Amino acid sequence: MKTALLFLSFLSCLICTFPASAKHLQRKPRIDQYFASASPDEKLAFLFAMPKGADLDMEISGSAYAESIMASAAKKGLCLDNTLALQAPPCKEDQIPASKLLSDPVLQRHMLDAWSFPESQGTDRDRFFRTLGRFAMATHGMEGELLAKMASRAARDHVMYLEVEVEPDDGADALGKRLGWDGHFVNTLHNLQNNGISKIVQSATKTIKDFESEKNKRLKCGMQDADPGCMVAIGYLYGIDRTALPGEVFAKMETGLELASMPNSGFSGILLKGEEDQAVKDFNLHMQMLDFLKNLHPKAHVAVNAGELTPELATPEDLSFHVSEAVMLGHAQRIGSGSDIMFEVPDLPGKLAKMKVLVDICPSRIRAVLGDGSDALRLYLKHGVPVAISSCDGGLLRSELSPEYLKASTLDDLSYENLKRIARDSLEHSFLPGRSLWVNAEKFTPVRQCERDVIVGRMLNSFCQDYLEANRKAKLEWQLETEFKAFEKRY
Repeated sequence: MKTALLFLSFLSCLICTFPASAKHLQRKPRIDQYFASASPDEKLAFLFAMPKGADLDMEISGSAYAESIMASAAKKGLCLDNTLALQAPPCKEDQIPASKLLSDPVLQRHMLDAWSFPESQGTDRDRFFRTLGRFAMATHGMEGELLAKMASRAARDHVMYLEVEVEPDDGADALGKRLGWDGHFVNTLHNLQNNGISKIVQSATKTIKDFESEKNKRLKCGMQDADPGCMVAIGYLYGIDRTALPGEVFAKMETGLELASMPNSGFSGILLKGEEDQAVKDFNLHMQMLDFLKNLHPKAHVAVNAGELTPELATPEDLSFHVSEAVMLGHAQRIGSGSDIMFEVPDLPGKLAKMKVLVDICPSRIRAVLGDGSDALRLYLKHGVPVAISSCDGGLLRSELSPEYLKASTLDDLSYENLKRIARDSLEHSFLPGRSLWVNAEKFTPVRQCERDVIVGRMLNSFCQDYLEANRKAKLEWQLETEFKAFEKRY
């Protein structure tokens, strides 16, 4: 009898000591079972309420919905030509004033279709990229407005951090085009430095501050009726179009890496982007440029869209090395797309996992550009490669992060635990400043200062509080964990 009482007392002690951990372990099967058995509509509602960490690949021009583009084009007095692209005024005889878009419902519907690429429109790579260029004249100058809408939507979608790609009109490309590329890294860099590239860096910093100021004004940040979007953190990626001339690409890389090295510039890294198959001949050169410049800016973060190719778009030779070379030579810490991984060396996924390189996947974009079934998400997860799901050109694709999670979970048969790991990894591999909450991010083992706090789910000591205040990344990861605990209690 005494033995039985002692055992019950010991068991009771254990439960009292680890209440949050025990309950958490009991909850997991229920929430997994609910998600697995839910209908598509129930899953989408579930995902809208689920904390999702970060959206790491948002292109500011692609975030604009056709409705906003039409309003901006009309306000600017732009003109619509016969290719459905916007042109500067005055309008020619064969062009339509954009102001008609606000008063003609038939034309409005037509342009809504022309400037959008929802799932119902299938796969058309050429049209996708062509559409992005058609309305650029309208989105230029409305960056603060677009950022406000992105942040507000993110808050509603339970996303706490955005990394937004922007291309400031700072003159770096014009300078690079004027000076050209002579094939020598050192000479070209010296030419840029001797011709005022430092002033361009200062201009880009001011541009981001202006964007932020307009965004905060529209969201009423700091006021009593502030939009929840004010609480969404934003980091900026300096966008570089790989289809430009080599001199322009080099100048943009130098500008972006310099900005990403400055703690108060607003830029967290650079993103090399653009139609990959249109710049195949320069891919190796671009990686050599990154190798040279990254060694001069060791603290700057690098993301490269690579592997957005199929056998219809590239030769077997070009399919065989883009992802690996972006990482090994171009210093990429994140890869966007990575769809052609199965055409590269067989052990590459294992290397990416070992090097902790994250692959960022946008299901709707991959469907639009390459076709359904072209993503390699399941392959990456199988090999332990960190993965994030992003919305990319959400306005053009008419999608948000939750529908992207739903697409990924449906196409690749992902469980709730898979999606939770993806959300955690999105913050862990973001370019946020500071150290992580995790001493082991693969197993999500907390740092010593916050170990008990994470298990219990509330702040227990000043050591953890001090650590979070000193490390912005860890602070947002802590917030994600507390939101997960509250969310999982519902199930």
